[in-house]
Amino acid sequence: MIAFWHGKAVSENERLAPGRGRYYTSDNYRAFKDSMVWTLKAHQEHYSGPVHVRMYLVLNPRMDAQNVVKPCMDALEQAGVIDNDRQVRSFSFYREDRKAKDEDVIGFIVTEMKEEKR
Repeated sequence: MIAFWHGKAVSENERLAPGRGRYYTSDNYRAFKDSMVWTLKAHQEHYSGPVHVRMYLVLNPRMDAQNVVKPCMDALEQAGVIDNDRQVRSFSFYREDRKAKDEDVIGFIVTEMKEEKR
């Protein structure tokens, strides 16, 4: 599966927002993850075995790429592309800094891996 998401990426650090004595998932984080889920659902692919995930990130130069990976993995699971992120046996990403006025871009390449016999 190959998919590309465009928009404003939100870091895992921005996931929680305070409210009435407790924390809840912030609206920005929820909108980011939901839009990514819809992008991934459009491809209607499902992997039930071990997978390799490659990501291509074009992000704001000040954003930490590792904090974007967690919501991306959660979106793969929520969209039904994978059953659980424990299926990811191999993961890699390439990161570029985006131009000032451009949107963030996250590209996904998910491939099935052959199961090893033990």
